[in-house]
Amino acid sequence: VKHIVLFKFKTDTPPAAAEDIKRKFIALKAGGKVPGILAISFGPTFKHDRSQGYTHALVVDLESKEALEGYAGHPEHVAIVTNDLKPIFEAPPCAMDYEYDL
Repeated sequence: VKHIVLFKFKTDTPPAAAEDIKRKFIALKAGGKVPGILAISFGPTFKHDRSQGYTHALVVDLESKEALEGYAGHPEHVAIVTNDLKPIFEAPPCAMDYEYDL
């Protein structure tokens, strides 16, 4: 399962805030905190002319739909969304999930 989220951060969001969010997302896999994560990446766009105002993206590869559900409700993930992301949203994120063959 691929989980993709596009974010629109407020223009006054310091780069250090985005780096901290990236570190926290990477730790979900690296620390083995959330089962079922195969890969995770987070970063800013470098093509602003076609990003429709979205400034950052999160891409998570997970083992299954069940792993996605576990990830979504995991307390560490919920804490990142609640404490780090929501305060800097310019607009609601756009999320999409789909299954694919490796």
